[in-house]
Amino acid sequence: MGATMQGLPILIRLARKRADEQRAILAGAERQTLLAAEMLAGHAAHLQRETERARGQAEEMALWADWSRVAAGRQRQLQQALSMLQAQEAQIREALREDFAEIKRLEIARDTAASAARRQAARRAERAAEDAELRRAAR
Repeated sequence: MGATMQGLPILIRLARKRADEQRAILAGAERQTLLAAEMLAGHAAHLQRETERARGQAEEMALWADWSRVAAGRQRQLQQALSMLQAQEAQIREALREDFAEIKRLEIARDTAASAARRQAARRAERAAEDAELRRAAR
């Protein structure tokens, strides 16, 4: 077994460990994105309720007009936060895909090296058998 083949299992373990860490990070990012989406949906529902409540009442409409500007600003902030979290989640997913691809490449290299080593050992055994047969025939 060559030095390269001996190092492949270690590299595979390290790549799997890195992928496991990325999966944990992704799970946290997904939770944050979900919470942000829920906050945005809750805010939108609150905005809708307040709008419905203010309809047809002059005093409520005046209060609602001031409040709605603030609420719209808050909604933009929540949407920006959600967009940022979604982008981070996408980056983590891409890094995880790259980790899985690296693991696969390393596993293929390991399997290819092991197969080559087996073929080489079979050829050596075949040559040794041929040499033994030639020595036997020469006697």
